[in-house]
Amino acid sequence: MKFSDSFLDEIRARLPVSQVVSRRVPLKRAGREWKGLSPFNKEKTPSFTVNDQKGFYHCFSSSKHGDIFTFLMETEGLSFPEAVERLAGEAGVPMPAPDPQYEHTVKERLGLRDALEAAAKLFEEALRAPSGREALAYAENRGISRDTIKEFRIGYAPGSRETLKAALIKQGFTEAQLLDTG
Repeated sequence: MKFSDSFLDEIRARLPVSQVVSRRVPLKRAGREWKGLSPFNKEKTPSFTVNDQKGFYHCFSSSKHGDIFTFLMETEGLSFPEAVERLAGEAGVPMPAPDPQYEHTVKERLGLRDALEAAAKLFEEALRAPSGREALAYAENRGISRDTIKEFRIGYAPGSRETLKAALIKQGFTEAQLLDTG
């Protein structure tokens, strides 16, 4: 699920970083910041700082840095959505309702990405097929190695546009999807 910036900012505004971190790390006030021992490394002198005004923590011993969501993810092994859900509950901010339009857009976008991936594979296979030998020889004569061809996914477009269209429709893509991908 995608969360809006305003929703995440509302949670950050209601929960100071020091409040979230102090459950796991004993903190002592040091001017505008809080200091404590690193929750990521064993140490004897504090190298972990929390700044509520700036909304982040920083651990000098491990170079880890982040906000309240990152802290829960790092220390408790939560995923981002899990951390957001837990902190929203603590902050008293209701979770947004799932947006069916957004879910539809994501599925549609994935379908378009799948169509592009299928087209790329078709072109790559065509370059290695007997019909692509001349194109492959041309590329190699230009100094393009097979490793480079593989890394950059260079392919060969055989025949006409109808060849690609027919192959993708055969794989289950609709003509509308093909038009949307360009």
